[in-house]
Amino acid sequence: MGGVVRRAALRAARIVGFLAWFTGRLVQANLVVAREIVTPGLGLQPAVVRVPLRARTDSEVALLTLFVTLTPGTLALAVRRDPRVMWVHGMYADDATAFRRAVAELEGRLLAAVRPVGGGRAGGEGGG
Repeated sequence: MGGVVRRAALRAARIVGFLAWFTGRLVQANLVVAREIVTPGLGLQPAVVRVPLRARTDSEVALLTLFVTLTPGTLALAVRRDPRVMWVHGMYADDATAFRRAVAELEGRLLAAVRPVGGGRAGGEGGG
């Protein structure tokens, strides 16, 4: 029983940590978009970027899609199952590699937060 409580507490802490990190990213993205509104056309470099995914379940992909789309300046356009990839539109994606890396960081932090803490299924949680 103590192991279950410890794993639940650790998972809750990871989720809270992810949400705190994402809140910081959200504020930063809002400031960038606000700057664009005040100085139109100075930083806009729109592009659609193909991002390979590490998410294994439909639930993980759905959560990633949600967080990508919640971030101002980004929009998840499509997801393919085999191989798992997502196409993301970015308003500030002049460097496709850096943009892809930012989405991959979001995915990695999200997966670390939502996947079970030890003793979980190999495929993670959620629908598949």
